[in-house]
Amino acid sequence: MDVDYSKLPEPILEDHPEWVKLYYTAWELCAAHIRTLTDSRTYIDTAWDSNRNYQWVWDSCFISLYSRYAPETFPCMGGLDIFYSLQREDGYIGMTYDFDKMIEPWPNRINPPLFAWAEWEYYLSTGDSSRFRRVVGHIENLMRWIDKNRRTVSHKELANQHLDEHDRDTSSLNDSFYYFEDTGSSGMDDAPRSPRIPEVGQYFDWIDLSSQMALSFRMLSYMNGIIGNGDKSLYWKSRVEELGGAINKYLWSDNTRFYHDRAVSFNLCACKSVASFWPMLAGICDNYRIACLVDHLLNEREFNRHTPVPALSADDPNYSPLGGYIASGTWAPTNYMITRGLAKQGRGDIAHMIAKKYIGVISRTYTNFEPHTLWEGYCNEEDRPCGVPYSKALSKPDFVGWSGLGPIAMLIENVIGLDINVPERKINWEINLSEEHGVKNLSFGEFGRISLRCKSRRSIEEPAEVIIQSDGDINVQIKRGNKIKRMEARTGVEICATI
Repeated sequence: MDVDYSKLPEPILEDHPEWVKLYYTAWELCAAHIRTLTDSRTYIDTAWDSNRNYQWVWDSCFISLYSRYAPETFPCMGGLDIFYSLQREDGYIGMTYDFDKMIEPWPNRINPPLFAWAEWEYYLSTGDSSRFRRVVGHIENLMRWIDKNRRTVSHKELANQHLDEHDRDTSSLNDSFYYFEDTGSSGMDDAPRSPRIPEVGQYFDWIDLSSQMALSFRMLSYMNGIIGNGDKSLYWKSRVEELGGAINKYLWSDNTRFYHDRAVSFNLCACKSVASFWPMLAGICDNYRIACLVDHLLNEREFNRHTPVPALSADDPNYSPLGGYIASGTWAPTNYMITRGLAKQGRGDIAHMIAKKYIGVISRTYTNFEPHTLWEGYCNEEDRPCGVPYSKALSKPDFVGWSGLGPIAMLIENVIGLDINVPERKINWEINLSEEHGVKNLSFGEFGRISLRCKSRRSIEEPAEVIIQSDGDINVQIKRGNKIKRMEARTGVEICATI
């Protein structure tokens, strides 16, 4: 597909033209990976293998999170719709499908269930709630299947095996958590979190899947509220509160000030990985835990490496500076999860820092490493692609695919600093750059398009002068440091303000 550049947002970055070039390269690679089924349904290929039409759930969800910025020309939700059509009557949606044959290469495995999050973010950036009545039932049925089939082996059941009969059923150990079959299903293929044997996964409480379920419950509460299902909205809200409370009680360590997986039935697992930042995006962390997670992100001995954020903490004995995959890789999906969670929790400054370092590595790798392209993952310690598990080969090239998240979504949201909410006619703009920056031609649903520009300054401490033009009436909140200014962009009127 040829890219219709007139339908794309146009980033302005006076001092970083190479990042703007990378942005358009990502869209071009994405367009090259649009596929069409024999029944004319279109979707964006996960870019895993051009010879096999294998599509993954979590890849497709993450693809939608950047392609939603050009919904008129890119089939951002097409892959999700195909997965919904493949759902079994009992609610199951598998990890991977061959979209040519519509079968599972690896049956009875789930991927991170991120459909609800992807649908909600699409709604925020387009204002289109028409999908909710069609997709909410699919997502709720998947949640019920996971509730029934991916609950960790009961802690109480195991504990009771070692108790006298009169003491049984008095244990306070919960059984609220969830498991992946193994690290391959989690998406963190070679992470040292559990043995990569499918039968073993059920004996661990997985911090990422448990938090992803809480995130899904929260999004289902929101979506049901929008379509008028008040009772369901309250039900899913109660599920968030119940599960979030259990995660904070049982999967948080006061010793490490970090979330961990837990092995049945008592022991927290020592591995520190990016999986433990999912609770922040799920909205279940209090301010203290958010501050602790930020400390880990800023610690140069852990996650604040040359390329942030490594999938495995640098102080882990399994961390590999140059080789491996998860053990030495930095990944677009987990980086986006972290920066989106930080921004939602009021730490856009940290998200901005991470995004700038990460996109800088992607850009320099694109320029200096051959072939000149975007890669599946990046090395934590150098400007180069990372490796793959159990091999000396590099990760996959032309991977857009999920690697469009950095050059597109993180550039708009974290570097330039825009958070879009079309249903509420609102944009939050957090200004962290001194160079001239902004976005022109940004799609804003039924309100048309909006352009926002901040003039260059000598330093970020100086007042910022902004210029906004909009096709519709839109509320804009601008934040610079601890200063906030609210203004309304009027249809067809250029407005200027200083903060």
